[in-house]
Amino acid sequence: MPAENQGNQEVIFGRNPVLAFLTKSAESDANQKGDVHKIFFADGMRSDHRTDAIKRLAKEQGIPLVIVERRKLDRMVQSETMEEVGHHQGVVAQISQVAVLELSDLIHEIEEERAREENKPELLVVLDGIEDPHNLGAVIRVCEASGVRALLLPARRSAGVTGAVAKTSAGALAFLPVVRIHNIVRALEELKKANFWVAGLSADAKESHFETDLARSLVVVLGNEGRGISRLVAEHCDFLLRIPMFGRTESLNASVAAGIVLYEFVRQTRSLQKPQCISKNKD
Repeated sequence: MPAENQGNQEVIFGRNPVLAFLTKSAESDANQKGDVHKIFFADGMRSDHRTDAIKRLAKEQGIPLVIVERRKLDRMVQSETMEEVGHHQGVVAQISQVAVLELSDLIHEIEEERAREENKPELLVVLDGIEDPHNLGAVIRVCEASGVRALLLPARRSAGVTGAVAKTSAGALAFLPVVRIHNIVRALEELKKANFWVAGLSADAKESHFETDLARSLVVVLGNEGRGISRLVAEHCDFLLRIPMFGRTESLNASVAAGIVLYEFVRQTRSLQKPQCISKNKD
């Protein structure tokens, strides 16, 4: 989320992310963190259906709209990677600092739902060593689309949740709970105690994701494209999965691999569930 942190405020940018956070804010309690406080538009920007929706939601929620020179927006997002400068699509928003969940709170929520006989298979994703913000944003987009309950990010050796991540996720970050963990192995052991199975994605696995029964409450651990998941993390998985590779390509981008495995879980567990309508919005 944040490109620029001013006290307890952070900056997101891009039309889809700003619209997504406004939508989430409209659906949430007025006092919930993550509310949008101010929106900046580039002077002379060409409108589309997304900017019209942003203006409408901002008016409904009493959020100030400020028209500024495009150069000001460039400066506001300049603490992101330099390639993002100018890619804010003419829209930048200041939001409250978004709090991440504690793992214990997530487990408590799930156990309460199970006690109410809402015992559907839950899907969680743990990232091990995803350090590129664009990869993280793309993974978040896949996770939210496939119905992942929450994404677990290690405090170290992981990309932060930034404005570039929010933009790459096309707004999905607004709707996907994020849990910050300090030790992946310890988190996996806690999840096992909460009746989750842990599957690690590894090129060295004997079985493919097609050959494995995924119809259970599952944690999928994804590593980066080069190193994969660490040896210690792999040792604490209940089983390992591989994606069959039939060409000369040795590995897949993390978000592509995530999509392949997560949607196999969807196929096995939610084939009768009616999906949401496909959005026609472009990034």
